[in-house]
Amino acid sequence: MVLWRKDVAEFSMIEHSSQVIVGNLTILNKGCWKVASAYASPKAIIKKGLWECLEKNCSVDCHMVVGGDFNCVLSQEEKRGGNKFIMSQGSLDMKKFMIHNDLHEVKSMGPKYTWYNNKSGGARILEKLDRCLINSTALNAIHLAQVKHLSRIASDHCPILLEILKPLEIYSRWIRYEDVWDSYHGVAALVKKVWNKNCGIDPVTSLNLKFKRTLRALFFWSRAKFINLNLVRDKLKEEILEIQLEEAKRGLSIEKLQLLRLKVNELNVTLARLNSWWRKRAKAK
Repeated sequence: MVLWRKDVAEFSMIEHSSQVIVGNLTILNKGCWKVASAYASPKAIIKKGLWECLEKNCSVDCHMVVGGDFNCVLSQEEKRGGNKFIMSQGSLDMKKFMIHNDLHEVKSMGPKYTWYNNKSGGARILEKLDRCLINSTALNAIHLAQVKHLSRIASDHCPILLEILKPLEIYSRWIRYEDVWDSYHGVAALVKKVWNKNCGIDPVTSLNLKFKRTLRALFFWSRAKFINLNLVRDKLKEEILEIQLEEAKRGLSIEKLQLLRLKVNELNVTLARLNSWWRKRAKAK
């Protein structure tokens, strides 16, 4: 069933079958979007008809959204309980379909798994069967694409919500690599630890996931460890000045002298990091 609000959009059906409804959704101030609502068969041989129908309607020239229950798990991370995940023909067909038609899955919020088998204990199985796929043209038109997995209440599936009319948030943050991170001890070990985590998927997707995981790990590490360099510099200058004032009054013990040298060295390292930080921004400007 496809429903829409007449005061916001108009929908005209292009094609339909037992597994999908495809149509044009004309949204006020957002142009025309091609929308496909899918309810795929669990059998791979029958599901081929779904991929063939969708491929006929996919185009890089239009905004394309494909969503629904695909009855397909793409990795072990999308399943909990039951038999161990095995890359089936259905999973391979879906990955191939997404790659060939420039369709991407938007990061989701809410419950990780969208379906469960209504059982408890060791027999309970949870899987991510429902998803929303968007092509690059549609992604470029949305300021901030967001998919929400809503609560399971009246069904064994989570409803999925794609927000395309959400206004651009002023305080959105991009994560970018900082050259200054490389000057800290332990960064190489952190990168190695995150990079060596098993992804269990095809090489291209695995490489992209490794990059994403590593950058996020560095970012959150920096938030926990990396204090504002200007504050560190000012604090070190104050501490050095206090020790040097003490030296002028009554001299320094060996321990205090070593502490002074340590503080001076730490200040030089901090100034070098500040230099790297500003040099990168000067290049960006």
